Amino acid sequence: MLRSMTGFGIAETETNKINIKVEVKSLNGKFFELNLRMPRQWQHKESELRRDLSKWVERGSVTVNINLSYKQAEDVVSPINADVVTYYINQLKPISENAGIELSQLLNNVFDMPGVLTNKDNESNDEDWKIILQTVKDAFDNFESFRKTEGNMLLGELEKLCHSILAKLTEIEPYEELRIQNIKEKINKELSKLNSDLVDKNRFEQELIYYIEKLDISEEKARLKQHGDYFLKTVKELSSGKKLSFIAQEIGREINTIGSKANEVNIQRRVIEMKDDLEKIKEQINNVL
Repeated sequence: MLRSMTGFGIAETETNKINIKVEVKSLNGKFFELNLRMPRQWQHKESELRRDLSKWVERGSVTVNINLSYKQAEDVVSPINADVVTYYINQLKPISENAGIELSQLLNNVFDMPGVLTNKDNESNDEDWKIILQTVKDAFDNFESFRKTEGNMLLGELEKLCHSILAKLTEIEPYEELRIQNIKEKINKELSKLNSDLVDKNRFEQELIYYIEKLDISEEKARLKQHGDYFLKTVKELSSGKKLSFIAQEIGREINTIGSKANEVNIQRRVIEMKDDLEKIKEQINNVL
């Protein structure tokens, strides 16, 4: 199934302890680029999360925002070790008296002193992280659903444009025989102005056949039809953006060659219309994963 490179997904989780909101959005890009914003207290998990996200997203510029809020103060603020604080006070008292410095001044940075703030229960933190990670996954599920919906719209548009090119290729056929006939008449008209005794008719016929063969577009038409059919098949495959881009390049080559050989106004008009359709295809492919 075709997927768009742009997408958006959101998920929220609320427990009796925390509120979590995760937003995922992406824009098209040739490579995978991740902008991850997460709470500072969980940044030690960033590398782990980045590894997971790189597996879920193949290409594109992706932004993931994780917002977290705790409901209770004890879950936000680290507990104070009263014994350690008392120890520091007892140590600082004689220093304060001897130096004539207020004890309160020496205690200004007491919370920065080693051991004053204790670590929270790691098991509790692990449970919180499981909830956060699950919310991220839920957001990505919604993100993927969005991209598939957009991909279906792109699929319809790409198929429509490709069918349009193939239809215009069919419209060229009625003008081909007329084109050759016009070329022959034009050459004969120019030759009639010359002295016919100076013209080798056999050589002239050979040169005329060679010239007309150079203007033949049957091979280009056949290859263009093959590329178009292959495009319609590939567009239904998963993660086919790069492949479709290569096929579009080949389609462009055949259209350009037909245009250079056309030498007929009605064929050239169809070529211009096919080029216009192809440009629209290339624009849409830029957004295909």
